[in-house]
Amino acid sequence: MFQNNTIYFFLLFSFFLSSCTNSKIIFTDDFENDYLDKWSESGEGKVYLDTSKSYSGKQSICFESGEGFKNRAFISLENNTIKSCTQFYGSMYMYVEEASPDGVHWTMIQASGKTSKGFHAEIRYGGQHQKRIMANYDTNPIKTDCWHHTQFKIPEKKWFSVQWFFDRESNNAKLWIDGELVHELNANDIDKGCLANDNNQNWTFPVFEQLTLGWVDYQKGGGSRKIWIDDVILSQEKL
Repeated sequence: MFQNNTIYFFLLFSFFLSSCTNSKIIFTDDFENDYLDKWSESGEGKVYLDTSKSYSGKQSICFESGEGFKNRAFISLENNTIKSCTQFYGSMYMYVEEASPDGVHWTMIQASGKTSKGFHAEIRYGGQHQKRIMANYDTNPIKTDCWHHTQFKIPEKKWFSVQWFFDRESNNAKLWIDGELVHELNANDIDKGCLANDNNQNWTFPVFEQLTLGWVDYQKGGGSRKIWIDDVILSQEKL
């Protein structure tokens, strides 16, 4: 009996250890249901299902954000499979009516959680200068606020595909727009730095406790934003 129980618990433990690799697809949402029960909302902006635009099906999710962090329009997902993964891919389709103006820092994708060093970290994709894509890293309670700029301008007034990759073992991130690799964190140190040096210029990735999508302008003066997202897929392999 003891031997059988030992084997059972070993197999069960092995299953949980390998849960990240049991399925290629981790999560999907095409927003065809008339509710957002898989997600939590944050910010004083508007988040709603909308039939005026969709990449597929009859509707997508629309985000209307305003000036400053409190007027963000975000949805967040906490998924135990992603949390157990050391890396994952994400993909979605996005429609941006008009991106934030030059000098306004914005975020559209964020993964966050606690690092092995004990502090909280956020890995972000958004932009700041001339509507160009930027990777951003911020932490608390220690101070970092790191950036890695690209020369790629976010598309506007059309649907485009967005794919990303986060890897907390290699502390690497990648972003593709319409299939083109537009950013890789570990590829180079060009136009890269940090406002504060509490983590020695390092981007220490966290456990992926939460994924956040939508839009935020961190500064005021940029006006309001309106974007749509459709067909979100999270996976363990690039689709």
